[in-house]
Amino acid sequence: MIALVSDLHAYEKLLQALFAKGGELATSAIIAQAGQNLSPTVGHQVLMAISNAQLMTSNALGHIAQAHRDLEVLGAKLGIDTKAFGDVLKQPSAG
Repeated sequence: MIALVSDLHAYEKLLQALFAKGGELATSAIIAQAGQNLSPTVGHQVLMAISNAQLMTSNALGHIAQAHRDLEVLGAKLGIDTKAFGDVLKQPSAG
Protein backbone atom coordinates (compact mmCIF):
# COMPACT_ATOMS: atom_id res chain seq x y z
CA MET A 1 0.00 0.00 0.00
CA ILE A 2 2.91 2.35 0.73
CA ALA A 3 4.21 1.88 -2.83
CA LEU A 4 0.76 2.68 -4.24
CA VAL A 5 0.50 5.91 -2.28
CA SER A 6 4.10 6.85 -3.11
CA ASP A 7 3.53 6.23 -6.81
CA LEU A 8 0.28 8.19 -6.74
CA HIS A 9 2.08 11.19 -5.27
CA ALA A 10 4.97 10.83 -7.73
CA TYR A 11 2.56 10.69 -10.68
CA GLU A 12 0.75 13.75 -9.36
CA LYS A 13 4.06 15.64 -9.14
CA LEU A 14 4.86 14.69 -12.75
CA LEU A 15 1.49 15.99 -13.91
CA GLN A 16 2.01 19.23 -11.98
CA ALA A 17 5.44 19.68 -13.58
CA LEU A 18 3.93 18.92 -16.99
CA PHE A 19 1.21 21.51 -16.47
CA ALA A 20 3.78 24.11 -15.40
CA LYS A 21 5.96 23.36 -18.44
CA GLY A 22 2.90 23.68 -20.68
CA GLY A 23 2.35 27.16 -19.29
CA GLU A 24 5.95 28.03 -20.11
CA LEU A 25 5.47 26.65 -23.62
CA ALA A 26 2.34 28.74 -24.14
CA THR A 27 4.20 31.83 -22.97
CA SER A 28 7.10 31.09 -25.33
CA ALA A 29 4.70 30.63 -28.24
CA ILE A 30 3.03 34.00 -27.62
CA ILE A 31 6.39 35.74 -27.17
CA ALA A 32 7.62 34.22 -30.44
CA GLN A 33 4.44 35.28 -32.24
CA ALA A 34 4.65 38.83 -30.88
CA GLY A 35 8.42 39.00 -31.46
CA GLN A 36 7.90 38.29 -35.13
CA ASN A 37 5.13 40.89 -35.26
CA LEU A 38 2.73 38.29 -36.63
CA SER A 39 -1.02 38.49 -36.80
CA PRO A 40 -2.82 36.62 -33.99
CA THR A 41 -4.20 34.27 -36.66
CA VAL A 42 -0.70 33.14 -37.66
CA GLY A 43 0.23 30.13 -35.59
CA HIS A 44 -3.24 29.88 -34.08
CA GLN A 45 -3.26 26.12 -34.64
CA VAL A 46 -0.09 25.77 -32.59
CA LEU A 47 -1.55 27.80 -29.74
CA MET A 48 -4.75 25.77 -29.89
CA ALA A 49 -2.78 22.52 -29.71
CA ILE A 50 -0.86 23.76 -26.67
CA SER A 51 -4.09 24.90 -25.02
CA ASN A 52 -5.75 21.54 -25.67
CA ALA A 53 -2.78 19.70 -24.19
CA GLN A 54 -3.00 21.94 -21.11
CA LEU A 55 -6.70 21.18 -20.79
CA MET A 56 -6.01 17.44 -20.95
CA THR A 57 -3.29 17.76 -18.32
CA SER A 58 -5.65 19.74 -16.09
CA ASN A 59 -8.25 17.00 -16.49
CA ALA A 60 -5.62 14.39 -15.58
CA LEU A 61 -4.81 16.34 -12.41
CA GLY A 62 -8.50 16.30 -11.53
CA HIS A 63 -8.66 12.55 -12.04
CA ILE A 64 -5.66 12.05 -9.77
CA ALA A 65 -7.34 14.17 -7.08
CA GLN A 66 -10.34 11.86 -7.41
CA ALA A 67 -8.03 8.85 -7.06
CA HIS A 68 -6.90 10.24 -3.69
CA ARG A 69 -10.51 10.44 -2.55
CA ASP A 70 -11.35 6.98 -3.91
CA LEU A 71 -8.36 5.43 -2.16
CA GLU A 72 -9.34 7.15 1.04
CA VAL A 73 -12.83 5.62 0.87
CA LEU A 74 -11.49 2.20 -0.08
CA GLY A 75 -8.88 2.29 2.68
CA ALA A 76 -11.51 3.19 5.25
CA LYS A 77 -13.65 0.25 4.11
CA LEU A 78 -10.65 -2.08 4.40
CA GLY A 79 -9.68 -0.73 7.83
CA ILE A 80 -6.44 0.84 6.59
CA ASP A 81 -5.16 4.15 7.98
CA THR A 82 -6.20 6.60 5.28
CA LYS A 83 -4.26 9.69 6.36
CA ALA A 84 -1.71 9.28 3.56
CA PHE A 85 -4.37 8.99 0.84
CA GLY A 86 -6.01 12.37 1.30
CA ASP A 87 -5.55 14.95 -1.41
CA VAL A 88 -4.74 17.69 1.11
CA LEU A 89 -1.88 15.97 2.96
CA LYS A 90 1.78 15.97 2.01
CA GLN A 91 3.45 12.86 0.68
CA PRO A 92 4.23 10.38 3.49
CA SER A 93 7.86 9.91 4.41
CA ALA A 94 9.52 6.65 3.44
CA GLY A 95 9.63 4.09 6.17
